[in-house]
Amino acid sequence: MALDAGFRVHFVWLGEGTPSADAAVSETVLPSPRNARERIGMVNGVAREAAARLADAWHIHDYYFLRAAKRWQRHSGRAVLYDVHEYYADYYAGKLPVPAVVQRGVAWMLERYQVRSAKRLGAANVVTEKMAGPFREAGVAVSVSPNFPLLTQFESLPSRPFEDRRWSVLHIGTLSRGYGTELLVRLAARSAERDLPFTFHVLARYPSVEHQADFEGLLSEASNPPNVEVLPSRPSHEMPALLSRMGFGLSLLMPDGQNETAVPSKNYEHVMAGLVNVVTTRRAQREFSREHAVMVDGDPESCDDMLDAMLRLAEDAEATDAALREKAAAAKETFTWERGVAPGLAAQLRGLLTSSSEARLRSSARHHGRRR
Repeated sequence: MALDAGFRVHFVWLGEGTPSADAAVSETVLPSPRNARERIGMVNGVAREAAARLADAWHIHDYYFLRAAKRWQRHSGRAVLYDVHEYYADYYAGKLPVPAVVQRGVAWMLERYQVRSAKRLGAANVVTEKMAGPFREAGVAVSVSPNFPLLTQFESLPSRPFEDRRWSVLHIGTLSRGYGTELLVRLAARSAERDLPFTFHVLARYPSVEHQADFEGLLSEASNPPNVEVLPSRPSHEMPALLSRMGFGLSLLMPDGQNETAVPSKNYEHVMAGLVNVVTTRRAQREFSREHAVMVDGDPESCDDMLDAMLRLAEDAEATDAALREKAAAAKETFTWERGVAPGLAAQLRGLLTSSSEARLRSSARHHGRRR
């Protein structure tokens, strides 16, 4: 998007790997932080690295980067796009060990701060229409970009009959209790107890070593179900090939923070790849699945009901395959980056480029005025 809008792009990110030195898309890779405190402590260093690039605009992705971005915007006069892909106010307020009424008050203050900051910075890009509301009301230029998959990666899926993949169940999300690890293990264990032919393939996406130990502890407590296969994590461009071999996809959000209003990106991927979407009763993803997916839903107390529903779909493979292909085709008309996100975000970035050009002209005029 940024290239199409006329920018060269330089990424400053935290991780490992060899940075690109491409003329149009280059990178600076800084060491990964070991925890949240270390990540926040790196903000000023990341900001200095970004400022050294003499950019026409910044695109930031973290609430705690707002202060540094406002400082750069004030000194440079150039625009910043604030990317909001989490309900940050609710998330951070929910971490405080205070009563719920106090958390709501803190969330209101944090929301107000980020909206005011975005107005000063220049623009916001958010993940849902609901999230866009406060920004629009404050007069902030805002684009909406849900976490839709790339059509180019999914247009050939589903590529295999459902009958050939109907016993394969996939979990590709974060492995934490908030994302349903307890229910995942209970489903697998109960399936093994009933001698059902399902295999549960689990991508090893652990937020921390503590989360890995917790998940391994859950498996151990369940006597390490033999139908669970933990797969190495892999980059996003390899996901379509993995999804193509699976019949069911799990999205097991628990009642936690923003989960009632979230539709994780794997829900879109499951539908476009032709998987049955197996979800919990969290409102947003359940409503999405009812309308756009072949679905199974339930909660931690209904493992047998969920497995029975999965079994019925697996045993009626021909009808399930037809329904999945119909849903996948419809999703590709709406829930793709190219069709649902790119036009609005490209317009937003072109607006930033115009703002940055105007800022340079104003700066140049002030400079010449002082010289005269």
